[in-house]
Formats: sequence, structure tokens, C-alpha cells
Amino acid sequence: MSGTAKACLLLGGAFALLALAWMAFLPAVAEHELRAVTGFEFRMEALAVNPFTGDVVVRGLTARNPAGYPEPDFVEMRALTAQVGVFSCLFSRQIVIDYLYVDIAKVVLVRQHDGTTNAGEFMAAFRRRGAAPPGAPAPGKPAGYLIRKLHVHFDRLVVEDHSGSRPDEKSYDLRIDQEFTDISSPGQLLVPSVVRNLHSFGLRHDVKGLLPGEFGDALAVAVGGAATVGEKLEDATLETGKFLRGELDKLEQRAKP
Repeated sequence: MSGTAKACLLLGGAFALLALAWMAFLPAVAEHELRAVTGFEFRMEALAVNPFTGDVVVRGLTARNPAGYPEPDFVEMRALTAQVGVFSCLFSRQIVIDYLYVDIAKVVLVRQHDGTTNAGEFMAAFRRRGAAPPGAPAPGKPAGYLIRKLHVHFDRLVVEDHSGSRPDEKSYDLRIDQEFTDISSPGQLLVPSVVRNLHSFGLRHDVKGLLPGEFGDALAVAVGGAATVGEKLEDATLETGKFLRGELDKLEQRAKP
């Protein structure tokens, strides 16, 4: 075997070892970073990222609440697959994701006695991360995003409210399986079919307190609007029934000799 061939084999073996090391240590690095930023305990069975193609694959991700919460579980996600536009990350203020698939088994929203929620604490952790330190110039506008195609599979939502005298727990088997296109804000996820699904399970209007921020506001408005429409339809049905019963009574009276 020539020296050039041996060098190529050695170089190929080195690259293979680096790839294996990347796949082996990347989940641990990501778990540590997420835990440091949020305070939530993360675990993932597998994580693969290709920086050259923008392909991202996550399998078996779980997030658990920090100590002190009455319920440890927060998120159980079976899989996440993404195709990210590499050039958009490097040269644009808008990150473009060509395809994103999210398969969520369960989300548990918990409100504590003092009114704080795990979702609110999680979102606040990322806002603190993006804030400028004292004396530093204010950070610029955060980068936007565009998801050209999004597929969401969301099975179960659990809401636990411990702010009252007694714990209140409700579970919703949503079974949402929905595709979206050109998503650039959370409110765009609230298409009529999703809102009807959430409202049909009795999701309450105080969801804004459980999900702070833009999405919580939009969801509260959407669910509240669906409830108002439902009440109006119910009232209209009752009035129609009363009218028909009255007309039938009149016909019966006329038919009597």
C-alpha cells in the first residue's frame, strides 16, 4: 500500500473518530447548557447536528421542573427534526427553517401557590439570557424566524393549578396532528381547527396566566372567542327551539275542534 493511501486511510479514520465523538458528547453538552440557562433538568436520548447541511435530529427529549415544584414533569418530546438554512444563520437577521417536525408526547403546565408557572419561568430564563449586563449597550432586536413547513404532533396537555386551597388537575388528550406553512409568529399556530380542538376539550380562558407572553395572549383571545361563539350558537339554538315549540302549539290549538 502506498504512503498516500495509508495517509488517506488514517485521515478517514480520524474523521470517523471525530464524528463518533461529536455524536457521543453532543447530547451531554446540550443538556448541560440548557440546564445552566434555564434551571430545568434536561435529558435526551440522541442529538445529531450537521453544521454543513443544517440538519438537526433530537430523540427522546425530556425536561423536568426545578426543585420545589409539586410535579416534576414538564415536557416529554419523542422527536424533533429540522432542516435549517445555514446561510440564514450566518448572514441574515431572519433564521429560515425549511422543515420542522415536532412530536410531543406530553406537556405539564404547573401553577404554584404564589402564582408562578413552570412555563413562565422557562421563558423568563431565555429572556434573562438575552438581556444586556448592567452598563452595557442595549441588545439589538432579536433575530426573527421563518418556518417554511411545520408539522406538529401533540398528544397530551396536563394543567395543574396549586394556587388555590385545593390542587386542581385537568388532562386533555388533544391528539393534534397539524401542518403549517410560513410560520413567523406563535399566533399563526392558532388556526381554526386547532382552536376548535382546544375549546372542545374545555380549555379555560385563564390559559394566559399559565402561558405568559405573545402565545399565551393569542391563545387566551382565541379560546375566549371560541367560547363566545359557542355561547351565541347555544343561545340561538335555544331561541329557535322555543320558536318552533310555540308554532307547533299554535298548530295543535287550531287543529282541535
